[in-house]
Amino acid sequence: MIGPGLSLRDMAHDRIDLLTRVFALAAVLLPLLVLYSLRHGVIATMVQEMSADPRNRQIQLRQVVSLDPSFLDGLRADPRVAFVVGTASPIAGTLDFELAGDGVVPRASALAMASGPGDPLLGGHPPPGRGEVVLTPSLAARLGGVQAGDRIELNLLRQPREGEAELLELPLTVATVLDRAAWAEDGALLDQTLMWGLEHWQDFNAVPAFGWPGRTDGSPFVLRNFRLYARDMPALRGLLGDLENGGLNVAADRLGDYERVLALDRALGLVFLVVAGSTAAGLMVSLSATLWAGVLRKRRTLSLLRLHGLPAGQTMLFPVIQALGVAVMGWALAVMLYGVVSALLNLALRDRLVAGGQASLLTGWHLLAALGLTLALALAASALAAWRVARIEPGEGLHDS
Repeated sequence: MIGPGLSLRDMAHDRIDLLTRVFALAAVLLPLLVLYSLRHGVIATMVQEMSADPRNRQIQLRQVVSLDPSFLDGLRADPRVAFVVGTASPIAGTLDFELAGDGVVPRASALAMASGPGDPLLGGHPPPGRGEVVLTPSLAARLGGVQAGDRIELNLLRQPREGEAELLELPLTVATVLDRAAWAEDGALLDQTLMWGLEHWQDFNAVPAFGWPGRTDGSPFVLRNFRLYARDMPALRGLLGDLENGGLNVAADRLGDYERVLALDRALGLVFLVVAGSTAAGLMVSLSATLWAGVLRKRRTLSLLRLHGLPAGQTMLFPVIQALGVAVMGWALAVMLYGVVSALLNLALRDRLVAGGQASLLTGWHLLAALGLTLALALAASALAAWRVARIEPGEGLHDS
């Protein structure tokens, strides 16, 4: 086609006019890119920061139930679930620990929970084995500053209705001492099988796997609670709703914080739509007027092209091709400038962000969407100029001469 090639050559010939349009478009697009990147980056960083703390993603069971092991297996298969472990006790258990040794040794009571692979409280450390325990820093300090590899002892007492109390003394090896950021309070993580055995033994049942005596009447081991973490904050809301629809009384104490972040995102989105909409309207009017003026200025040339046999359809492409060319170049310049501004913003705000967070963030899809919208805007702005070109008669250039 001859028309598009002539249009591009005309753009290259009138370089001053082309650069003026390109810079004007980039000056409009750049603030919009920065504004949207701040909205997306700040919200994404806030959600990332919330998701990084496992306590924000935890779902608590608020009722005493009997859970079938297959129910927990179904939760583990759910991609929205990061970690789940069942427990026989409806409430968290407190166990007594002491430093292994003779004489007077440090002792402390602490919350003990079952753990396993993928437990977010482990902070990437391997889960404890059946004869191991993972301690929080505060509990390790209370036990004399024990470290990985040291030996401690777990003491568990059960008191039957008749007879003397029975004491279970279980030696354990400290597998890991957690970072304070993972769990600041006194606490211990035990192997899931070991924790279940302790709970079963405390209910006066025998635990053959560990050689602990007790009832052997076949009383079933029933799970009555769980410790559950969603994969991230967006998954938390849907997972909580599904559990509630399944008849469970569950709660996520930190979900309200995430809902407030979403409300902020909606408010910022509305502000961006108002700003972008008004800017787009002004840009379309300005570009349309510029293209119209260009058609009037080159009316004689376009008429002579028609006279030499150029079809009306190809002549109409003159303002359309030029508008799309300005859109692509203006978008490219705005993206390059955005890269510089974004890097400066993230550098200036790096101390206030979580590791890996960005205050200004746009993905490749965002930039492609901006290109698509810019092209659509340019196409709409060129429609009036194209209509004006279609009304130019082949003989108008001769009359003007």
